[in-house]
Amino acid sequence: MKKKANEEAVVETTEKKRPGRRPMTAAEKAAAAKLRAAEKEKASHLKPQVFVQYQSAEVDVSALEEAAKAEFHSVKKRALVTELRLYVKPEERMAYYVINGSHEGSIPF
Repeated sequence: MKKKANEEAVVETTEKKRPGRRPMTAAEKAAAAKLRAAEKEKASHLKPQVFVQYQSAEVDVSALEEAAKAEFHSVKKRALVTELRLYVKPEERMAYYVINGSHEGSIPF
C-alpha cells in the first residue's frame, strides 16, 4: 500500500511541473554550435576600447595606436609593426611610442 501511494505522489509531482523548452532538432543544435563557436572566436580575439580621461579631455588609445603606426609607416614604408609600446602622458597631452624596439616618436593629442 505504501508503494502505491509513493507511485501516485511521483506521478502527481511530475504533472505539476511547468513545461520546459522543447528539445532541439539536429539542425538547430548544429546552428547553435556554429553560433557558439563564432562567439568564442570573437571573444578570444577581444580587443578592449581604452580611453584615457584627464582634466576634461578624453583620448581613445586605439586612435593613438593607429596614429603611431601611420607616423611610423610614413618613415619606414615597408617595415611591419611587430611590437608597439605606447606611453600616454595626459599632463603633457602627448603620447610617446616605441615601435619594434628601436623607432621612437611622439604624438600630440
